[in-house]
Amino acid sequence: MNFTEEQLALIKSEHQNVVFELTGLEVLAIYSLGQMNSKVVRLTDGFFGDTKIGIFTIDELNGNTDLDFTSPENWTNVTIDSIRLSLTLPNNFGGHSSTTFESLLDIKAIALLKE
Repeated sequence: MNFTEEQLALIKSEHQNVVFELTGLEVLAIYSLGQMNSKVVRLTDGFFGDTKIGIFTIDELNGNTDLDFTSPENWTNVTIDSIRLSLTLPNNFGGHSSTTFESLLDIKAIALLKE
């Protein structure tokens, strides 16, 4: 994954502005998560409570990997049978690391950050 200069600056910044945030059961709204796809987010995992900032990606939904989130209204009534999400963070060596989530319940809170 290649991060843009703007994405790296936002990830490393101590002062991020939140566009919108989902917490608790709000995280289950795939139409809102779709608006965060491939963008910089602040994510708190539901297991350890760790908060990380990186690029959020919806990798797979109900077995499909070719997902188009350009029209959020198309995702308002989608039933989620399976999902795979990832959060990709830059590392100190010019590369990156990713955390994969196999359930929306693994996410306690997620906020889209303003680029």
